[in-house]
Amino acid sequence: MTITAVIEVTIQTFLAFFSILFFTRLLGKQQIAQLSFHDYVNGITFGSIAAVLATDLSQRTWQHLIGLFLFALLTFLMEWITIKSRKARKVIEGEPLVLVHNGKILEDNMKKARFNLKELAAQLRKNNLFDVDQVEYAILETDGSLSVMPKPEYRSLTPQDMGLSFAPEAIPATIIIEGKLLTPNLKQHNLNRVWIKEQLQSHGVDDIQDVFMASYDPSKQKLYIDLYDDELGKDKVDISEEMN
Repeated sequence: MTITAVIEVTIQTFLAFFSILFFTRLLGKQQIAQLSFHDYVNGITFGSIAAVLATDLSQRTWQHLIGLFLFALLTFLMEWITIKSRKARKVIEGEPLVLVHNGKILEDNMKKARFNLKELAAQLRKNNLFDVDQVEYAILETDGSLSVMPKPEYRSLTPQDMGLSFAPEAIPATIIIEGKLLTPNLKQHNLNRVWIKEQLQSHGVDDIQDVFMASYDPSKQKLYIDLYDDELGKDKVDISEEMN
C-alpha cells in the first residue's frame, strides 16, 4: 500500500467515524436504549456502510457519504412515521405480547414470538422468579426484553404497603475524582474547600491526592470517601478462590 493510499484510508476512516457519530446523535439515543429489530438492522447497516467508507479506495468517498446520508434520512423518516402512525408502528416495530397470564403460559403467543420455554424460564429467573405459577403477567416487549409482574403474594413489600413514608432522596454528587476537586459540583451544593478538608481529616485523610473518589449525598448531608489504599487487611476476600 502506497503512502497516498494510507493517507486516503486515514482520512476516510475519520470521515466514517465522525459521520456515524453525527448521525446517531441526530437520530437520538433510542437506538441504544430500545434496540428493536428495526433498530438492530439499522445499526448493522450503519456499521457496514461506515466500514466500506473507511477502507474502500475503488469508489469516491462522496458516494459512500451519500449512501450513509440517505440511509440516515430513511431511518429518521421511519422513526417519524412510527411516532405519527400507530398502525405503522405496529407493522414496523411490532407490539408487546403477553406470554404468561395468571400463571398460565399462552402457547399461541409464544409461537408468534418464536419464544421457547428455555428462553422464558431464563428471563423469569432474571426477574427473580423461578416458578411460572408466581407470575401474574409476563409481557414480551418490542425490544426483546420481558416485563414481569409477580402475583400479589409474591411481590416484595414496599414502604407504602407498610404505611411508611419517606422524604424524596437526592442524587449524590461526585466531589472528588482521582485526587482532583470538582469545584462546580462543590459550588452547586453550597460547599467549600474548608468543609471538604474538615470532612477528609475526620476520616483520617490529610491529603486529597489519597482520595480516589468522594461523593456528597445532599439528603443525608454526608460525604462518602473511597481511598486509593483501602486497607482491607485481614477482611480482604479472594472471590475467585471461592467461586472455584
